[in-house]
Amino acid sequence: MARRETALQAAHGRLRQLIGSEFRSGEKLPNERDLADRLEVSRATVREVLGQLAAEGVVTRTWGIGTFVHDDAERVPVSIGDVTALRDRITATGHRPTLQDASVSRAKCPADCARVLGLEPDSPVWRVDRLFAVDGVPAAWIRDHLPLRFDGRDLDPSGLLSIDLDMFEFLASATGMPVRRAEIELTAVLADDEATGRLGVAIGHPLVTATQVGYGTGGAALFHGHITVRTDVLTLRISRGGAPEPAPPAG
Repeated sequence: MARRETALQAAHGRLRQLIGSEFRSGEKLPNERDLADRLEVSRATVREVLGQLAAEGVVTRTWGIGTFVHDDAERVPVSIGDVTALRDRITATGHRPTLQDASVSRAKCPADCARVLGLEPDSPVWRVDRLFAVDGVPAAWIRDHLPLRFDGRDLDPSGLLSIDLDMFEFLASATGMPVRRAEIELTAVLADDEATGRLGVAIGHPLVTATQVGYGTGGAALFHGHITVRTDVLTLRISRGGAPEPAPPAG
């Protein structure tokens, strides 16, 4: 079984590479026999890998017509250059966000989170997991950590189990301090077992993860989190502003 899974993963990676290097969005792929010859695998393996790629949104399959590279134009562009709820960013593109799964629990603070929040490693913190979908397709898994108390106030993030409340909105209300800025660090990763279960992709599927830290007034760290994104569903957009235009000369 392990050998078969390894062979499938290898074929999956090679076929993704072939699609990315030789085919453009909307183009039709060769038939299963031709793909099997090129990849030097069986037709059954090609058929299974194409099924995985269809589930991941890389290709679309139509019975009796063929398999086509998914149209990039269908991806949802989401800006990460401002402090705005993900729910609202998706809605602004004309698509429908839903919260497919959510949980709030007490957990031990990871070391990287502890450094940011000024806590001892393994200190108790709130862990908030939320899985956002776009038009019914799992798109972004967010895991945030925040302190149990802030500035003498007990925090109760249970409201985040609803899509109607966002982390930024919750913190502004619960701490009396709105998130003034968020720092985001992007990393390309491959899906592991947990990401596979959350986002419905195959092991090794390329993803983007963003480490996000939200800061309030005076640079106080309010939360630390990780956003894992399916880039076949969402396209992350970063806007950078240049220097302000000089004022026109007087008179």
